[in-house]
Amino acid sequence: MKNILVATIGTRDLMLQLSSGQWYNVGDDQMQDGEIIGEQAEVISDLGLGQTTFRDLTQYLLDGIEDYRSRLKPIIIGKLLADQAQALEQVYLIGTDQAVGIPQRKKDTVHACAIIKDWLVHNYSVPVEIITLGAKGENPSNFEQMFRWWRHMWRETIQPPPDQPILLCLKGCVAQTAEAGRISGLSAYGDRIQFFDFIQNTEVNRRGMPSDYTGPILGTNYLWDRTQQQALKLLDRYDYAGTEALLQPYFQQDPQGFKALPSQIKAGIAWNQGQFETFFQRVKGSLTPQAQQQSTKYWQVAYEQAQLSVVRLQQQNTTEAMLSSFRAVEGLLWLWAVKTFPTDVTARTDQYPVLKQSICRKYPQLSSQVDFNFNARYPDTAQLQAKVLRSLLEAAIPQTATSPDFKEFWDKAKTKRNTYSHRLGGLTEREVFNAWGDDIKQQRQWENRILNCLNLITGQSFKGLTQASLFSAMHEQVKAAIAQYQPPSPH
Repeated sequence: MKNILVATIGTRDLMLQLSSGQWYNVGDDQMQDGEIIGEQAEVISDLGLGQTTFRDLTQYLLDGIEDYRSRLKPIIIGKLLADQAQALEQVYLIGTDQAVGIPQRKKDTVHACAIIKDWLVHNYSVPVEIITLGAKGENPSNFEQMFRWWRHMWRETIQPPPDQPILLCLKGCVAQTAEAGRISGLSAYGDRIQFFDFIQNTEVNRRGMPSDYTGPILGTNYLWDRTQQQALKLLDRYDYAGTEALLQPYFQQDPQGFKALPSQIKAGIAWNQGQFETFFQRVKGSLTPQAQQQSTKYWQVAYEQAQLSVVRLQQQNTTEAMLSSFRAVEGLLWLWAVKTFPTDVTARTDQYPVLKQSICRKYPQLSSQVDFNFNARYPDTAQLQAKVLRSLLEAAIPQTATSPDFKEFWDKAKTKRNTYSHRLGGLTEREVFNAWGDDIKQQRQWENRILNCLNLITGQSFKGLTQASLFSAMHEQVKAAIAQYQPPSPH
């Protein structure tokens, strides 16, 4: 989609090449001791005119445009217009056209707008519309009037289509008009607006070269504080997709300033979706060496799944919290069996793993505890589920047989998981806790029960799920980076 450009035109936006070959500013009318000594006086003299106003001078040049076209240039926004010409769908030039009797009428820029329009059309064939200000008595120096005027212009005249970028240049107007334009535009279109500012260079301008510019600059100086707070609130809810959408325009404007943040936010999106391996890859560059090593352990995904259940509980998504908490332990048990007994356990895609009777050479007691008659396709095997999985775990890690945490997992959590999975409606927080034991009354107790089960399987000694989760550390880094970020200066 092409851009639209909205620019206010002031008295110093035009240059005229004099007979000497030098370029002078048509509207530079600086005064000293009551006399005009600026460049405008040189222009008037070169044209052979008597004392005249800026409005009349630009009217004279417009009337003789066929003669003066090659000698006129927009000196402030000229370079921006030339650079953006191929990407512009429409240009709106805003100039003053005030009623007779208004003292400021003599500096009206409506005819300067027409000259710049002629330059644009002849050089770049860009559609241009002139919008006049002041004809209905609006005072460009009255902020409240200008705010209402701008709001009307955005809605009734400019009417940018959804998602169309808006380039906004407000150099050529009084401060009240510019401020009203910025605030009304940001209120209506937010980050779709890109600001440009201009750097006057008289020496370069005198050679007929337009001013340089800075930008595009998003409305960061106006919007960042609000956007920052919105992003932090979204992260309080672990909404990484919403955070990415909110901050994307800022990432584009200042990729160096945000450093690893865009990648970390994408990692957070993957983590929220349970794509933990993708999460590890995307966050790898910002992990400590110890954390990088931890991310390669097969069991790390289980701690992430368990932390995801905590996040879901905080989001009041109690059903998913229950399922994720159980999935963390059961899923780890499958991984543990496959990784610990690669010759005795066969993994199957989307099915229970298969335990071979050869495991009895390591744990003879299993021969009387497990029925190794799964089916003809897998002779001398048993599906690694329920009692079979429990028997293998307790044979390999005897501490689990006497663990009160695992007792609740086997005897209650599994049953409740199955019941809740087939029940319509949601769960209360109390039901989530109760599913892991009648003694679980608080979130911390619930987290500890899950953690103790995981630590027994992995042999780790993490003190909390937050400590064990690599996401939790990254989450704090993301919030700190957003809280500390300051937009770049526009100059």
